[in-house]
Amino acid sequence: MKLLENFIKYKADSKSLKKETLDLYHGDIKDFENFIEKDLLDIKTEDILKYVEFLKYNYQPNSIIRKVSTIKTFYKYLLEKRFINDNPSEGIIIEKAPEKELETLELWEINNILDVCGKDYKGTRDKLLIKLLVETNLSINDILKIKVSDLELVSYKIIFNDEKGERIGISDELSKELENYIKETRTYLAGGSSNLVFYGFSRQSFRARFISLGKKCGIKREITPNMLRNTLKTMVKCNDETNEEQFFLDLKEKYFKIGIGDD
Repeated sequence: MKLLENFIKYKADSKSLKKETLDLYHGDIKDFENFIEKDLLDIKTEDILKYVEFLKYNYQPNSIIRKVSTIKTFYKYLLEKRFINDNPSEGIIIEKAPEKELETLELWEINNILDVCGKDYKGTRDKLLIKLLVETNLSINDILKIKVSDLELVSYKIIFNDEKGERIGISDELSKELENYIKETRTYLAGGSSNLVFYGFSRQSFRARFISLGKKCGIKREITPNMLRNTLKTMVKCNDETNEEQFFLDLKEKYFKIGIGDD
């Protein structure tokens, strides 16, 4: 009986989950199965508790929470489909890890990173990506999925986030930079006929280049692209404004007033 495969198919059919999420579900259950060395239908509460103790010595708190949550979801599914009569994971609660303070970048650090991007094709692309991260608060994965055809429909003024159904407006300055990149620079880097604005560029490649730019401009500590988003999240959290959307608009205006990344 292909319990795990059926579970993954059920989750894929019932919810619009990313492939990455489904892969995590699959991996979490396989890890549990390999540890416990028993038929998944014969599991007792004690088996899951033993696994939790093992996880505590080998994984970070957030990973433990996710793995146990997957197991609970799996056995809830088995109960609903009447593969089992009792849910062995019922009543098992894992305390949430204390919230870690977000690592952020100072405005001058963002400015310095943009200043060392350079004026060649790759530097132009890197600067544009960083500005998009700052303005939109999207992840690098979402930005790498931006399509040329979508931008052409809205004169390069709105970013579409298909996964969340969001439409995010960007400043006139950034809109013009984006249009210029697509019409003048992109062909030299991407080539081909892909509809993706940043075709051929990966999250890992951007991360490596971003870290390198940080070192190049003299930032001594370790930095990552996520710190760009964390900076905005922290600003929003500390801000007294109740209208988050308006706060982001004001923040965008502030960035361009101080000339971030201007040549």
